[in-house]
Amino acid sequence: FKAWEGAACSGSTTTCTVHLTGDAQVTAGFQPTATQDECAGLAPGDPGEPVRLQATGFGNSCDIATSDGSGNVAATITDIFAAPPRDITNVRLFDGSGVSLGRFGYGSGPLFEQLAGFVGTSRPFQSDNSEVFAIDAHGNEIGRDSPGLVLAAAEDPTGGMVVFLLAQGNSLAAYDGRAHLRWRVPVASGVRGAGGRITLGVDRLGNTLVLIAEDAVSEIRGQWVDHDGHAGPQFTATTDLGGDPVNSTLILAPRVGDGLFLEETSPQRPGWLAQFDSLVAAALPPPSWLSSRPSGVHMARGGHAYAFFEGAGFRSASPCAQRIEIVAPSGRSCGTAVFPIASASCATHVSINVGYDGTVIQALPFEMQPQNDDGTRTCTWQSWPGFLH
Repeated sequence: FKAWEGAACSGSTTTCTVHLTGDAQVTAGFQPTATQDECAGLAPGDPGEPVRLQATGFGNSCDIATSDGSGNVAATITDIFAAPPRDITNVRLFDGSGVSLGRFGYGSGPLFEQLAGFVGTSRPFQSDNSEVFAIDAHGNEIGRDSPGLVLAAAEDPTGGMVVFLLAQGNSLAAYDGRAHLRWRVPVASGVRGAGGRITLGVDRLGNTLVLIAEDAVSEIRGQWVDHDGHAGPQFTATTDLGGDPVNSTLILAPRVGDGLFLEETSPQRPGWLAQFDSLVAAALPPPSWLSSRPSGVHMARGGHAYAFFEGAGFRSASPCAQRIEIVAPSGRSCGTAVFPIASASCATHVSINVGYDGTVIQALPFEMQPQNDDGTRTCTWQSWPGFLH
């Protein structure tokens, strides 16, 4: 708005009082404003030199790492052949400058970043039960529960995690960032037999979507549960997977704001399949701009943008580097940052990752992670603290 104009208008340029005694004309004048660049504050700069993180332990692979809200890094070494008393998953913890803070070991299961510390699920060796746990940045356990067999788990962006349980009927359980149970609710129906597949996702409002596929059933069924544990109706997610959905590897990824994207990561049909508005019992087609993006995605810039990158899998790179593209909510590319490893070519196998506070972490390629004479492996990661904060 620029000003009011007209002889009948008295007052300042921002207020107008008209006393009508006959016909009168008043005009509101406006001036054009500059269009705001939607990539302002989102575009990546030069990553600069990384912080080097290193740890030695028993394991056959040096795996993905993440960070909490304070920039403390949790990096994992996996030993798939471990038998008690050795742990399958060994977590090494570092501060933002690369100083070792501690360690924590558990069975098999995911580890999720939190505002402070980390939460995860653990299935011990040859066990039919699972545990949920929380640790601080030094690897000290601050919470634990034994809810039954966990079939799927997802990070809650508002804090904690949600798990799908196969115990005394199928149910969802939500835990806070200290592994304290918030709620547990039954779901409408669950997996029958050994061939079922559960896909779980939590959007940025804390609402949970569970997708259930079963053997010999062509459709996928979905159900929302809100942040307070109130379950909605079951519905058919009518996404055409082009085959038996139980053989599909599906992932639900949060959208900026609310809702979830659905992607297929198995080799037979990789790509983005659908999206779900929060608490809406229907699948929608994915936005057109999503089809050209790789499978790895994480929130960036405080939840105002997407960071897209290649997911796990062996990929040749020359020179040896990994990339992250920053994308605005509209799908506009705001630029790509390159994170170099070496000048020569290499094969990367572990996905680069973005942590809670925007720290970027990458594991060096397998050939750069030496096996030692005592059977241990020396693992090296590189991090760029708070780069995408």
